Amino acid sequence: MQVFTTPEVTTSAKATATSATAASEKNAIYQLQGWLADPQPGTLTYNTIQVTSGGSINVMTILSGPFDPAGTATLTGSIETLGPGSTTQGASSALEYGEQAYTSIPTTLQTGVRLGKQWEVAPVRSTWGSGERLSSWWTALNSVKQVQFDGVNSLAGATVDMFSAFLDLSTVKGIPTALLDSGPVKKAGTTKVEVDVFTAMGSGSLVRVTYKLGLPVQIDATATGKSSAGYEVDMSGFSNATASASPTPTGTASVQPDSSTVASGTGDTDLAALLPF
Repeated sequence: MQVFTTPEVTTSAKATATSATAASEKNAIYQLQGWLADPQPGTLTYNTIQVTSGGSINVMTILSGPFDPAGTATLTGSIETLGPGSTTQGASSALEYGEQAYTSIPTTLQTGVRLGKQWEVAPVRSTWGSGERLSSWWTALNSVKQVQFDGVNSLAGATVDMFSAFLDLSTVKGIPTALLDSGPVKKAGTTKVEVDVFTAMGSGSLVRVTYKLGLPVQIDATATGKSSAGYEVDMSGFSNATASASPTPTGTASVQPDSSTVASGTGDTDLAALLPF
């Protein structure tokens, strides 16, 4: 009878593996802190799902495009609403300029007081602390001092090492109450945030930084109580950002929308509260 046994790993091999993991985790923190100290432009992706009580209506938003930590971004994507027996999907655009987040108004909704208006606006700085150069999310990311190696992953066709850390916004020094009381945190129902750091195998350079809270950003997420939500913000393609091919927004990140095209209502406050700059 053939007997299968688990190969034994020597103590020296275990020590080497542990040492290599510790070194890669230390490098991931070094890469993250280095980029936060001197942030480079890249591609930002905003991914969210909101679920009403019982999961009767799911609203998913995916926006992506180039950003600059100086305070500009051009994001394009879609908003999809799933209801009983029906699905509606429309193109969406968002701009960040001058500490304001502009979100496009679908043509079919440009009626009444919105007639001829292309944008709604929400203040980005509303959840910032006083005297900060960047948003409160910079403060949160700066509080990450240790990560755990989660294994090897594939990202955009490249092999990367993935690391994660978990933090509680309510315990991070310098986080303003306005962020803790913001829509995203209230809808997510938690102040706990997962931060993922991806580095390239071989060079160890930073490839992507992600922070997320709330429900998993997936179509089958189901709310068990009142309206719930999950949010994920990704930053990647540092110093190599390219604009989304379609749809094209009617404005650009370097040009503030004309005031005559901006409605007096409130824009996407969740997006404004989650922007990292």
